[in-house]
Amino acid sequence: MSDPLLPTRRFPQSFPQGRVVRPGLAVALLSLLAGCTALGPDFEKPQPDAPDSWSQWHSGEQATDQLNVDNSSADLLWWREFNDPLLDELQSRMAANNPDLQTAALSFIRARLQQQIVGAQSVELNASGAAGRQRISENSPSMRMAEISAPGNADQLIERLAKPYTLYQAGFDASWEPDFWGRISRSVEAAGAEMRASAAELDEIRLALSAELARAYFQFLSIDQQIGLLEQQINLGEDQLELLQAQQAAGMITELPVERRLTQLRELNAGLPPLRSQSAALRNAMALLLGERPGALDSLLENADTQWPKNPAENPFKLGLPSELAQRRPDIQAAEARLHAATAQIGVARADLYPRITLNAGFGFETYNDSTIGEWSSRQWNIGPGFYLPLFNQGRLRKRVELTDVSQQQAAIQYRKTVLAAWQEIDDALTAYSAELERYTRLEEQQQSLSSQLELITANRVAGLTDSSAELEAKSALLGIERLLADGQAALNIQRVAVYKAVGGGI
Repeated sequence: MSDPLLPTRRFPQSFPQGRVVRPGLAVALLSLLAGCTALGPDFEKPQPDAPDSWSQWHSGEQATDQLNVDNSSADLLWWREFNDPLLDELQSRMAANNPDLQTAALSFIRARLQQQIVGAQSVELNASGAAGRQRISENSPSMRMAEISAPGNADQLIERLAKPYTLYQAGFDASWEPDFWGRISRSVEAAGAEMRASAAELDEIRLALSAELARAYFQFLSIDQQIGLLEQQINLGEDQLELLQAQQAAGMITELPVERRLTQLRELNAGLPPLRSQSAALRNAMALLLGERPGALDSLLENADTQWPKNPAENPFKLGLPSELAQRRPDIQAAEARLHAATAQIGVARADLYPRITLNAGFGFETYNDSTIGEWSSRQWNIGPGFYLPLFNQGRLRKRVELTDVSQQQAAIQYRKTVLAAWQEIDDALTAYSAELERYTRLEEQQQSLSSQLELITANRVAGLTDSSAELEAKSALLGIERLLADGQAALNIQRVAVYKAVGGGI
């Protein structure tokens, strides 16, 4: 059926005189009209472009094609790629207790209920009942019939009619609106799309919270490990200071090396309070994500393993295929659903320009005598159509159609923007991970070099070629690079989390 959104479209104002429209024929006509094609454009699922590989659409000089990527499938619980049981437990508790996640879940339930409400609007069935004491005014206009029908006994008849009585009523009424122009079906379609958008937003919040929890956890592990390494450095520094003080007392060195070492030791000690403060803040951040009070996770986090498994290239990313991005990123799913809803709303607005017909029916009993409430003679019923035709608000309704057209265009642009932003986030995340991987590799090389130097210095000390001060200095330098490695490991894991989040986390 062609789109009837034309100002010249007219409808018959009445049936030809002298013809009787039979109920069966009327029902057949209504059924035929109700089967008309819905107004407005049908939604077509957008198909965003995608590269053949994750590193194909790339900006910058940092190479990402060397990353070890497994495109077979994506793990729904992507954090399990880190092989950390404590992280798994934290993620499970967060999914069950996070307040933001619970709020988003309730928003989804509201959207689903709204969709069910819209889907039930075409048919209504109501039951009613009432019993009330009444009295008719002796001076009401209805009493004129008594004066006309019984002029001589009017006062007596009016007195009898005005006596109080109890009126009993019981019954039901029903109405059905045939969906001639698809107003109801388009409304249901829009509500369903809004429900899918709410579900996608729930997944988006879940993904963001999971990534935030993983980031805080890896930062905490890094800070905790750095605190331990820094305390070892401080102990070594104190040993070095005692050695220098002994050498100064023996007249072997001046006071300057002692003061330098003392300054370095004070600097190392000054680094402990900020790290401990960061550790406490990260504990509280994780507790908040889990819906817990400050300090509630202290006993659990005391068992955290700071000796992380080596992450980098030996453990490939499980990212799935780039072409699956639109089905995996919740924000793209939400943008698509909003585009669908905006498209369906065009049909709703166009259908409002045309008449609505409802079929109404009612049946019940009415009596002033409680003993006859169920008798057939007390029955009452009604049946007939209702008609609604907008006349003087056509200008407003047509502007509403234009408004829905503009809203649909905005939703289409927002969808395209969301897809472009997704590819930018993916490229940024892969580039940052590749850069962190290169930095971590350089730090490992530096650690190996310092370890080799420490072995040579220790061998020289054992052979009597040097004193223990050089060995203590080498150990302190090695601890310093291990602190950088701890930070680098956390940064590498956090960037890996960013990659999983960018590609939708497998949700």
